Formats: sequence, C-alpha cells, structure tokens
Amino acid sequence: MMWVIVGAIWRLTVYMAGFWRRKLADWWNRRSPVEIWLSALHNAKSFDDWEEAALRLDNLLGLDLWRSNPTSRHYDYRLINERLQSIQGAHANGDVYALVNWLRSGLVRNLGNITAPHLYNRSFAGTKFLIEEYITRVVEAIESIAALPSPPRTGTSTPGGPARDDDDAEASASYAGGWGISWRSSENAPNPMVNATMTTQTKLDFVHDTRQAFGRSALVFQGGAIFGLCHLGVAKALFLRGLLPRMIVGTGTGALMASLIATHAEEDLGKVLTGDGIDLSAFAKTGDESAQQKQQVVPSMGARWATLMRRVRRFRDEGYFLDVKVLEECIRANIGDVTFEEAYHRSKRVLSITVVTAGQAGIPTVLNYITAPNVLVWTAATASNASTSTLYGHRETKIMCKDSNGDIVPWKRAAAVNFKHWTHVSYKDQESPLLRVAELFNVNHFIVSQARPYLIPFLQSDMHGPTLVETRSKISATTGLFVRMAGLEVRHQLRQLDTLGFLPLSIRRFLVDERVPCASMTLVPNVSVADFSRLLETPTKETVEYWILKGERSVWPAMSALKVRCAIEMELDRAYQDVRRLKAGGIRRKTSEIALRGVPVEGSPSK
Repeated sequence: MMWVIVGAIWRLTVYMAGFWRRKLADWWNRRSPVEIWLSALHNAKSFDDWEEAALRLDNLLGLDLWRSNPTSRHYDYRLINERLQSIQGAHANGDVYALVNWLRSGLVRNLGNITAPHLYNRSFAGTKFLIEEYITRVVEAIESIAALPSPPRTGTSTPGGPARDDDDAEASASYAGGWGISWRSSENAPNPMVNATMTTQTKLDFVHDTRQAFGRSALVFQGGAIFGLCHLGVAKALFLRGLLPRMIVGTGTGALMASLIATHAEEDLGKVLTGDGIDLSAFAKTGDESAQQKQQVVPSMGARWATLMRRVRRFRDEGYFLDVKVLEECIRANIGDVTFEEAYHRSKRVLSITVVTAGQAGIPTVLNYITAPNVLVWTAATASNASTSTLYGHRETKIMCKDSNGDIVPWKRAAAVNFKHWTHVSYKDQESPLLRVAELFNVNHFIVSQARPYLIPFLQSDMHGPTLVETRSKISATTGLFVRMAGLEVRHQLRQLDTLGFLPLSIRRFLVDERVPCASMTLVPNVSVADFSRLLETPTKETVEYWILKGERSVWPAMSALKVRCAIEMELDRAYQDVRRLKAGGIRRKTSEIALRGVPVEGSPSK
C-alpha cells in the first residue's frame, strides 16, 4: 500500500513539473499581439487578410490616431478640406454647374502634395482619412455626372424630319453657362440633382477634357529573369482592385509578362494572372531532364544543379548559356501570332515594348500599335530580350510582321538591325523610351515594377509602410535614415558619372537603373537570399504561383497610395468609355429614325 501511495505521489509530481515546465516555456516564448499580427501581415495569402492584419496593427500601435488627425506639414490639408467641403456641398445641393467647375479646376494627381511618400509610410493600412475621403468623393462626383440623364425629348418635329431632342434643340430647358446642363422644374424634389440633366455631348466633352488634363498612368515591367514572374503578381493585385492601367510597358523579361497581359481580353485576364492560363510546355521539352525531375513540385537543389550543368555543357559545346529558341516557343505558344494592333483591339490595353537598336536603320525604340501596328508581339518581346552572344549565342533575332494579305513575313525595316541588351546603350533624357511613351499617350505617371536580380538587394519600394523599428526606436530610425541618405547619395553620384559617360557599360548594367522621365512609384518584391537559388529553376506551375504571390505582396503596402494616384483616373476612363458608347448608340438610333421616316441620309441616293 505504501508503495502505491509513493508511486501516485511521484506521478503527480512529475505531471505537475511537466505542466509548469510547459507553462514556463510558453510564457518565455510567448509572442505579443503586435508580433502575431505582424507575422499574419507578412504571410498573408490575399489582400483581405493583409488588410485585416494592417488595421489590427494600426490599432495596436496607435497609428490610426495619426490617420484620423488631418493635419500634417507634408501636404496642404486646408486646401484638401476646403475642396472636399465644396464638392460635397455642390453634390448635396444638386448644383451640377458648380460641381463640374470644382472638378475641372482641381483634378491634379498631386494636388496639395497628397502623393508625398511620407504620408504612406506612417501607417500600415493607409494614409490620412481626409485624403482617402477626398478621393472617394471626387470619384463619386464623376460617377454622378456621367450617370446624369439626357434632357427629355421635346416631341417637336420639322417638316419631313424626326422629332428633335435636346441634343439638337435647346428650346425646353434653361442651360447653365452654355454647359448643356438643365433642371426640370419640380417643387417636390428634395434634391435638385435628381432632376438635373446633361446632354450626352456635354458629358462626353467634360469627361474627355478632364481625362486629358489629368493624364494617364503606365505600368512598367523591368527585367527580372525568373524574378520577372513577380510582374504577373503586380498586375494581378492591381487588376483585382480595379487599378490596372491601360498602358503597359515591358523591357527584357518584363516584355514577356507585358505581352501575356496586354494580348488577352478582360474576361480571360484573370486566368492568366493566376498562372493557370500560361503554357510552360516549351520549357518542359528542353535539355536532358529526367521524368522524375519534371514532375517535382518544388525543384530540389539536385534539379537546379542539373540545370546549371546542362547550361555549362551548352556553353562548352556551343558557346552560349541559354537557348533563345525555347524563349520564342514559350511566348508564341501563349499569345499566338498576334500583332500590336490586333492586341489593342482585343484587350483595349496599349502594349509598348522597348528595344535597343543603337539608332540603326531608324527603328523606333518603342514598339506599339502606333509605331509598329503590324509587327508580331512575340517577335518584339524576343528582340527586347536580346543580349550578348555569350548568353544566347550568335542566333539572330528577327522581327516578323503581317503583310496586307495576313501572311507572316520579316519586317523589312528591321532586316539589318542587330538588337542589343538594354544596358548596351545610354539614352539621353530626350531619347528615353519611357519619355516617348509619355509623348505618345499623355502619360504623366509611371508605376515601375522592378525585378532585376542585381538591383533588388539595393532597392526598396517607395511605399513600404512603417517598420516596428521606426515606431519604437528613435536611434534606430535615425540610423536607418542616414543609411538611406548614403544610398541615395551614391546613386546620385553614379547617375552623374553615367550622364558624363564615365561609367563603363559593364559596371553600369549592375548599378544604374533606367531613368523615369516624370512622377513614378517603384514596386520591389521582398526577395530572400534563398530565392536567388531559384534563378536556376525551370519554370513550373508551382514556381509561377510562388512568384505571383511575391509580386502581389509587393503591391499591398502601396495600395492606398495607388488608389490616391489612380482611382480618379480609372473612374474618368470608365466614364469616358460609357458615355462614348452612349453617344454612339444615340447616333445609330437617330440614323435609324431618319431611315424609317424616309428622310434621305447624307451620301445616300434620294428617292
């Protein structure tokens, strides 16, 4: 009996010791709520999950108080607040004339310095609530104006002609200031906006002129090798939030990703941006990989080593590392033999691909549906990836086009051109391809997705959000500030050397990025040291999904800044397309009425 009691006491003692040992370990290793939500932020799989974690962190760290306080020395909060109150008042009172004038007088992307980077690096979830509210109200105002009905048909008719509406006659309404705005008298209407009307032509003029004055954004994909797949993630994040620009520019690997996006219609774009609509069979045919290596979900170091050895043997036997033929097959399999003009009509997006010709034969440095409408997109993308013979061999890159019969023939203008890598030329400011894009399409804002492996370690996204070091330690924040200033100074000195022509091309390739001619925002994926080993991977569906998520995560911290910069532009673009379709429908309807009434249409024989 004694031994039974002793054994029970011993077991109880051991159990209690283990219990309190686990409790002590949990207490020692416990994570604070900030650490928990910071981990959720960094590991989020979707924007909704990321946004929830960002809001929680702002609440825990008191950053939401900073957002609630509209005052700041970094932007003119008085101007923004005044305009917000005026626009809200005009909208509430139904004063369309005042609303139109308020919108047209202040549609500037950086009005009152609201796009200053400092305003977007103090909070995880966004910027000042005043700025976000202002952008929201402006977008709603534009939407309300575009949705205004046309004046009612008067029912009057001319001898032998159809009944006139207020696009033709202004007899039944009092128009404000020649704007084509009218109000139908109604004493019982609580909001005059309900009874306001605007002719379709007036709306079209307003939206067109305002859109032209505001300017356009262009999404620029710069290089990246396997990292270039991040560009798809950047486009996906913007597409899902309705912020994907219609202008897409690609260089190097970025040209391949831009081609995938700008050659697919809106309804097919979702599948491409998830990786499901990308054909990678061209890569599966290469080399002497075993069937087992091809079926691996995540390529092992052995598979990567085999890929490296295969390329080394190719360099030993044939004198170059990479097979450009595989690259061409992959692009062609995904987009087909589509020209720039056909791609534009299919997707309604403007694709521009930059190539380096060193001024040979007068070939444009930017190929798009205006400068090269009949050129095949996949051949232009291949030319943008042209490099030294050491990498791709002595195989010439030929640009193909479609002739008047639809047959594919070599593009005569580029028959004698030897395309080069983008780092083999140093453009003057007036010769920059991006400046040419700005001139052609009224672009005054660039969103740059940077994925070049040799530049990523030295770059950071412009809108990266706050860090816990900055919010808790003034000493560390000051140290970080001096480090960033030193980096900016080094970058400035390198640009000066490049401008003077003292920087050798071999060094310039790794140290100097392409110059952006106007306002821009740079997005850089968060790449770890382990990710650099993936440069040797053969692309698979799993690796595509991995890099797409990396690209999405580079956009989420900048989403608030992108909304402020681009939401008005996107709404103006949507309004313009809607009103233009409405106008075209009215013209067709009027033509049909004339034909039904027997009135001869101009150019048709009279009865």
